[in-house]
Amino acid sequence: MAKKVKRNKRKTVKLQNFAVLLFAAAIVCYLASALFLRTYNNSLSTEVQAISAKITTLQVQNDAVAVEVNNLSSRDRVSTIAGDDGLQLDQTNIVTITKTDGE
Repeated sequence: MAKKVKRNKRKTVKLQNFAVLLFAAAIVCYLASALFLRTYNNSLSTEVQAISAKITTLQVQNDAVAVEVNNLSSRDRVSTIAGDDGLQLDQTNIVTITKTDGE
């Protein structure tokens, strides 16, 4: 009967060694994934900041272009250029189109 007891102890020792090895592997995987995810999160944050900076720059440029378009398309400027080229306004052919907020 003593031999049977020794065999059971050997099986439990092997099972405990396997459990410890599995636990150690799980810890290593956890640490590796935590490190990877932290660095990936940092890289995504820097990309978000870079894209936000580009968006801000483009919004400023769009606003500047919109102001320039408004200045170039003003009625006084068009009338001045037409008058310099010898063109005259015919009041019967003038159609005024207004911009509405709904469109």
